[in-house]
Amino acid sequence: MVISETEIKKNVLSALPEEGQNQYGFFSKSEIESLREDIFRPDFEKLQLFTSMLRRNATLKKAIITHSKL
Repeated sequence: MVISETEIKKNVLSALPEEGQNQYGFFSKSEIESLREDIFRPDFEKLQLFTSMLRRNATLKKAIITHSKL
């Protein structure tokens, strides 16, 4: 049995819960909306997102907090 790509997309999108119209702060996507877009990205783009996440995490670990509590 061969399943077409559109059927796979429908199954994946229907499995993800619907997100309300809540938007916090400036215009931004909810986690669910970004997951829906990221699922169908090419593998190379997924790799680029993953490596940028690792670099960002390494940078934040090196951060030094200089403010004092009042």
